[in-house]
Amino acid sequence: MRKIQFIFGIHNHQPEGNFDFVLEKSLKNGYRPFLETVFEYPQIKTTLHFSGSLLQYIEKKDPGLIDLIGKMIDRNQIELFTGGYYDPILSVIPEEDRIKQINKMNSKLKELFDYKAKGFWLSERVWEPSLVSTLSKMGVEYVALDDDHFKNAGNYEDELNGYFLTEDQGYPLKIFPINKKLRYLIPFHDVDETINFLHERASESAQSMYLMMDDGEKFGIWPGTHELVFQKGWVEMFFKRLIEESEWLRLTTFENYANEVPPRGRTYIPDSSYPEMMSWALPSRARTHYERLEKELKEKGDFERFSMFLKTGFWRTFLSKYTESNLMHKKMLHLRSKITKDMPEEITEKILESQANDAYWHGLFGGLYLPNLRAEVYKNLISVNKQIDEINHPGKDDFVEVEVKDYDVDGFDEIIINNRRLTVGVSPANGGRIFELSLKNKAINLMNNLTRRYEPYHEKMERAKTKEEGGYGNHLAKEKGLVKHLNYDWYERFSFLDHFLGEWSNLEKYARCRYPEQGDFTNQDYSYEILDSETGSIKLTREGHIWHGSLWVPLKLEKYIRLDEDGLLLKNVITNMSTHNIPIFYGCEYNINMVSDHSKDRYLYAGEFPKIDISQVGKVKATYFGLKSEYEGFDITLQPDREVEFWYFPVYTVSYSESGYEKLYQTTSVTPVYKFKSEPMSTFETEMKVKIEEF
Repeated sequence: MRKIQFIFGIHNHQPEGNFDFVLEKSLKNGYRPFLETVFEYPQIKTTLHFSGSLLQYIEKKDPGLIDLIGKMIDRNQIELFTGGYYDPILSVIPEEDRIKQINKMNSKLKELFDYKAKGFWLSERVWEPSLVSTLSKMGVEYVALDDDHFKNAGNYEDELNGYFLTEDQGYPLKIFPINKKLRYLIPFHDVDETINFLHERASESAQSMYLMMDDGEKFGIWPGTHELVFQKGWVEMFFKRLIEESEWLRLTTFENYANEVPPRGRTYIPDSSYPEMMSWALPSRARTHYERLEKELKEKGDFERFSMFLKTGFWRTFLSKYTESNLMHKKMLHLRSKITKDMPEEITEKILESQANDAYWHGLFGGLYLPNLRAEVYKNLISVNKQIDEINHPGKDDFVEVEVKDYDVDGFDEIIINNRRLTVGVSPANGGRIFELSLKNKAINLMNNLTRRYEPYHEKMERAKTKEEGGYGNHLAKEKGLVKHLNYDWYERFSFLDHFLGEWSNLEKYARCRYPEQGDFTNQDYSYEILDSETGSIKLTREGHIWHGSLWVPLKLEKYIRLDEDGLLLKNVITNMSTHNIPIFYGCEYNINMVSDHSKDRYLYAGEFPKIDISQVGKVKATYFGLKSEYEGFDITLQPDREVEFWYFPVYTVSYSESGYEKLYQTTSVTPVYKFKSEPMSTFETEMKVKIEEF
């Protein structure tokens, strides 16, 4: 009789910084009912992986579920996988931290279940060959990768019915292919389709093996799946059919199969991840062209034949595609380099937590686009910074550090100004901008912003409708009128940005980034000078130009930044280097993240307006402009040296998630604007006090 072996596994994870109500709902609608169903069918063998932080949450909120897992381990029904505790992209963190992440996860499995896992779940299946030696040295015997990983190495579909061996520097590792067809069938198609798929691939040798291991969240947590898998009984029907077909369909585990069946051969997998991730990682222009090519090949019926020869993306490209992702990653590495062996372990623990992968990339799910996930990364990193300061500067309230280095690894120096209360990051080569303003006592980065970028899925958004309008699936919008928020920035949304506006500019055009920029200052290179390292004073200078009619007029802009007792002192000096009298319309933009745009305890204020809703677009003449969060406990006041007109507006991105197209608040833009006549060789000065109060 023709037979086949089948490994069924799931991976469970929730992002660091996810909301409590999401975790509670996931536990109630997904994790618990799934495991309870598995328990009712002792014949069903399952492989489980939980990220460490999710396991820690379940241990606290539902210890009975931990006991249930333990009972299934005792009756040899479940094999557990280890992994990085906080589900990091293992290849982009220091090897020492890889080891710490794995050891911490192993310790948790030992503590809860007295279990030593041999298998390893690779976060987002992001594979780089150098990981092999690290994992092998840690006692890992096998990992699960997508079948596309193997196809990238030249293996064909009909060869992927077992496992292979690979090695790095002589350290071996078994690698198992996850079948993509099974990933798509389970649980979204009729149970018979999965059974028929397996039956067609059975063999006389009984050594053929097919693996399905994918996100556990599609069993009850993804939209519509709770009804499908539990209320309509998909999981129970699936388990019953597996048991009914046990004469030819054998459920097994990684460990049992590896012990009983030899490898299919040796192979070497190139840098890769699952196909969707590799497409998402492409720069948007390349991704758009790739998706068009993919569509053309599918329409011709040629995609499956040629897909293994198509090169797509590489996870690390997210760090060049999104500056905001790179800044988090490089801040992690920057602080990591300052940790010494005699520092408390809790400092390293915060670093490990900041390495959780979800906030560093964006694809189908929100990821980087979700401000709360980025905020969690910064919360951990700023806490690390504060603890390091307390060790290096014990009892000092007035220390100042000024560090010049290529912080973000772009080939140009950045300046990091650090005192007891603040961290200020300045990028001379990118408009002399302030890219970080972190409040250490609150563990908040006020520059935790996101630039509005083109994403390929925006092209499909015009067909999206709300549920009330009949929208569904890939064409569902969470609210009406999303198109008006589809704006793209030609510069990145940080602070202390210099704009020279055309006379026909107005707030509406400016807010949509569709105004005429007359100068070459906003994102261009400034020279820098450290004026006084004891006060964190720096000077930034650019000799550029602005358009005046058909004249390209030379202009010099000098910018000064200095730490103050309760914030920052900023100064701009504009010098007309020409022989012309010219009108100037100048604005210096600040982008400050207020976390949310729809809560009563977060608001703006200025002049006669004590509270301005963050979702509002407007302008007001005043001698100050404030941004206050009673919830987080901070109050930022921009105090110019004269009455000015402030332009303000919220910055929204439009992204696509598993529940449809949605608008997300990313930051609040505030720009004091100045109009003046500039005579030849004359100067115009502005000063701004950025007062920061915490309570």
